[in-house]
Amino acid sequence: MSYSGPATLSPPAAVTSEAPSPVAPLPRSSNAITALTHLYRAEASGMTSSRQRLDTTTSWAITSSALVTTFTLGNTQISHAAILFLIFLNFFFLQIEARRFCAYEAGRYRVLLLERWFYAEILGETVDPHWTRALIRALRTHYPRVSFAGALGWRLRRNYLWMNLTVLLVWVGKLALSGGPMTDLRIDLAERASVGSIPGVVVWAVVTLFYVGLILLAMMAKRLHPMGDEASSERSN
Repeated sequence: MSYSGPATLSPPAAVTSEAPSPVAPLPRSSNAITALTHLYRAEASGMTSSRQRLDTTTSWAITSSALVTTFTLGNTQISHAAILFLIFLNFFFLQIEARRFCAYEAGRYRVLLLERWFYAEILGETVDPHWTRALIRALRTHYPRVSFAGALGWRLRRNYLWMNLTVLLVWVGKLALSGGPMTDLRIDLAERASVGSIPGVVVWAVVTLFYVGLILLAMMAKRLHPMGDEASSERSN
């Protein structure tokens, strides 16, 4: 079972590494050139906005994690349940960011299409005249579609996995510091993890399964690049 980024649809011939031999570009009307120029400006602006929205969601998660862990460790009266709440709050932020990442990937693909083919054509380069088919397809179908699971896994790998692992260590530390010295590490940690009437063993089981699921999701996620060699310029995203 493999989660991927963009759906594995066959990219149009104009954007594959095995594209047909380029021919002289077709003449375009001034109206078409103006429309494509405005489209590029809109898509570039939208991609920048999507990138900023991704950063905003990550900032929410980092700030929330820092505040909750600091206050929880600094006050013995605050229950470790606050950190459990933080774990699932970060997962909520991750879901928001995954949806935003889907929109970002579709917009980025359209921007790359215009940069690689439209402006090369305008500047006199010989390009494959059928690149507009790829653009029309992207506008009509929002290609490439990114699966929600794939987006979750990719954002986990890039940002959220290390954050959640840090919060997990803080939670274990909170358990160790609560209730005085421990006589038996395993038994004491299990007993101190209880939340209300929920036994500590059940809490540990839920947390363990949750983190195993996150790790597997992150490991199986794979980001595909329909444009091919733009992967090297996108490693920071």
